[in-house]
Amino acid sequence: MSYDSPFAALGNTRDTGEVENQVAEIVRSFAPGHDLERVSHAFNLLDRAFAGDLPGYQKLKTLYHNRTHTNEVVLCSARMLHGLHLAGNGLDADHIDAALIGALMHDVGYLMSDEEDSGTGAQFTDTHVLRGVDFTRKHLAGELSPELLDTTAKVILLTDHRKHPDWVKFDNPMQQRAAYATSTADLIGQMANREYLERLLLLYFEFEEARMGGFVDIHDLLEKTTGFYRMMKGRLDGDLQGLSAHLARHFAAQKGEERNFYTESIDRNLEYLERVVHQERERRLEFLKRGGVVDQVLELGKEV
Repeated sequence: MSYDSPFAALGNTRDTGEVENQVAEIVRSFAPGHDLERVSHAFNLLDRAFAGDLPGYQKLKTLYHNRTHTNEVVLCSARMLHGLHLAGNGLDADHIDAALIGALMHDVGYLMSDEEDSGTGAQFTDTHVLRGVDFTRKHLAGELSPELLDTTAKVILLTDHRKHPDWVKFDNPMQQRAAYATSTADLIGQMANREYLERLLLLYFEFEEARMGGFVDIHDLLEKTTGFYRMMKGRLDGDLQGLSAHLARHFAAQKGEERNFYTESIDRNLEYLERVVHQERERRLEFLKRGGVVDQVLELGKEV
């Protein structure tokens, strides 16, 4: 099957059950005997936590960092692991699980406890990575060995893209590779989403609540997104050792086309963004109609 649109090759990340099944299928394609029980438990824990069914926690409220974002990151992480395996840099069972569970838990720090009675969780943007590590250590201590829990924590820590990867000290190359794979997936998974440009509107309101980002308004964020990607591409190709190139190996094996559908999708998004930002500000939202995001923003009474 040939994909005219690279977005179609990335699959549906709104359906968590479908994503979990895809992750399992991918892992078993390169590690047939792998026991996915620990990963399945993490999926279930996150389901309960984000739905507000975990005692002590409220339902996830952040607009941008939602379950769809987590799904796209864990699915991309599985594809990264497959590509690495095909390149002769595969991981053992514990490090496969650390990469995938770290992907699932990397943004759980936006979740609010019952005692935190104001905001959406976006106010924790600056600390959400450390909060996510604390959550993971608390709720997965009974499922993961101390060594695996430590590795998973390092995977989560490396998703703080404001910091150089050297801030995390790794015990061995495989541990580092697991963290680099998930950190890479966090960046390219979200920017390749077909609705990424629309979701930037939601991200703006998270930044505004967190009092971070320094954007004057939504249009300022849209206008600076291409520059942000150039900066992140430097991180991907340099700091994170260009691991995203291995995704083409995965797609060659899974879909019969040696293409990196993630980078192709990002390029499509940025090309369209250039058209959007060349419109008068008053008309830009007319060009951002995917996923009903603009309607969602307007229903929330947000000023755009």
